[in-house]
Order: sequence, then structure tokens, then C-alpha cells
Amino acid sequence: MIKRVQVFLQLLRPKDFLFLVLAYSLLGITVAQGEFGTRFILLCAANFCAVAFSFIFNQLADAPADTFDENASSSNPIAQGKVLPAAAAAAAFVSAALALALFGLLDWRLLPVGLILLALGALYSSPGTRVRGISMLDLAGHSWLLAPAVSASGYLAFQPRFTSELLFLLLAVTFLSLLGEITREQSALSKLNTLPARQTVLNISPRAARFLILLCSAGALLSGVILLFFLHALPLRAVIFILICAGILLIPNLLKLSRQTDAPLKHLSLYAPLEKAVALGLLVEYLTSFLIKIISW
Repeated sequence: MIKRVQVFLQLLRPKDFLFLVLAYSLLGITVAQGEFGTRFILLCAANFCAVAFSFIFNQLADAPADTFDENASSSNPIAQGKVLPAAAAAAAFVSAALALALFGLLDWRLLPVGLILLALGALYSSPGTRVRGISMLDLAGHSWLLAPAVSASGYLAFQPRFTSELLFLLLAVTFLSLLGEITREQSALSKLNTLPARQTVLNISPRAARFLILLCSAGALLSGVILLFFLHALPLRAVIFILICAGILLIPNLLKLSRQTDAPLKHLSLYAPLEKAVALGLLVEYLTSFLIKIISW
């Protein structure tokens, strides 16, 4: 029984997207001025199931190629033969059905967002439509695959209309996602002796990659400034909690880098710790508000 659970978790890979779901769901909810409660929990569960579908479907689509790749097959239980393709397909179907059911339970107007999120996950990995390895389409696929749709569902669950807050939230999240993907690939490539055949940053020049980093950084910064200081979309206490969590999570990386005198600054991983900081900071904010409300009763 324990081995089956371990295999299922290997197929699901929750550690790869749990903080992503929390960070962008809570970001959308916060900008919409939502509150902790049943709706909050159902929305996070719906996004979790939708993203889980994308990850399971990706493993299913990659299984034939991963079977002949020793490194890739080690993380794909379908390629290892631990999970039958039919069982994986059933798990993906159940995840998608649960996501749509939860979105529909929240508000029927969220169903299109749920369908878009599921469709992006399927189109990105489907053999007939996959875009990986095609220069900018790969980056666009990564940026629009999860984060913006998850943030949009979080916002629309509490504010079911298109507003300037939602617009700048989507812009900020999209630029951050692109920035995170470019820097992640550059960091990964710098540690490899041999270059992989299909990697987005290989299909564009170093100058173009640097330009994209500057463009995405400027876009994310501008959108964030508008959200924070002009639209007042995030409460000050939530921002403080995020900054505290970011400091706690980044200190170990900084100390590790300082011990490696030959390690360049570009090896410092920022995106994942910041994603966790947003998730934990906003979670602390909601739990604090919830406890204060209970005490005040």
C-alpha cells in the first residue's frame, strides 16, 4: 500500500507545483480582496487538481521518449513501468473532472477558466500540438501554461469581472513566469557539460536572452508598482510577510554561494524561493486575519 502511494506521488509530483498553486491562487485571491473560508479552500483545491492534470498528462506524453532516456525515466513512473499508461490516463481524467466540478461548484462562470487551464496543459504536452523546443513558443507555453490562469481563477472566484487589477495582475504574473523560465534554463545550462538538443535559450542568441530578461524584469516591476502603489491591490501586512519569508528562504542560498568562491552570482536560484515566499507569506496573512477575526468574536 505504501509503495502504491509512493508511485502515485511520483506520478503526481505535487512537490513540483504545490507552492506554484498556492502562490498564484493566493495572489489572485488577495488582489480580489477575498477572505479565508470555504470558497478559498475550494478554489485552491480546484487549481491543484487542474495543475495536477497538466503534470500527469505531461508524464504520460513524455513516457515513450523517456523510456529510452535513463535520466528522464528515473522521474517518470510510466516510463519505468511502475504505472500503466491506462492507469495514468485515468488519473489525469479524474484530476480534470474534479477540477471542473470544483470550478462549477464555485461559480459556473469559472468553468471557462478551468477549461482554458486544462486545455493549455493538454496542448503543451500533446504530441500533435506540443511546442517545446520551438524558440519563443516554448517560453510562451511555460508562461501561459499555469501561473496566469491560476491567478485569474483566484481573482475571478471573488471578483467575477474584468478590472484593471486583474489586467495588471496577469501582466505581472506573465512577465515573472517568462523571467523565471529564462533564468532557470540559463542556470541549468551553465551546469551542463553537454547541451541538450531542445532548450529554448539555445534557439535565441545570448543578446536576445539578455534583452528578454531586461524586458520581463521591467514589465514585472512596472506592473507590480502599479498594483502595489496605485491600485493598492496588496495589503501592507501581506507584503511584509512575503518579504520576511523571502529573506528567510534566500539566506541559506546566499550563505551557500558565499562558501563557493568560484560560483558566479547567476547560479543563485531566486525564482523558486520567491515563489515559496509569496505562497507562505500570503498564507500567513490569511491565517493571521482568520485568527484575529476568531479572537475578536
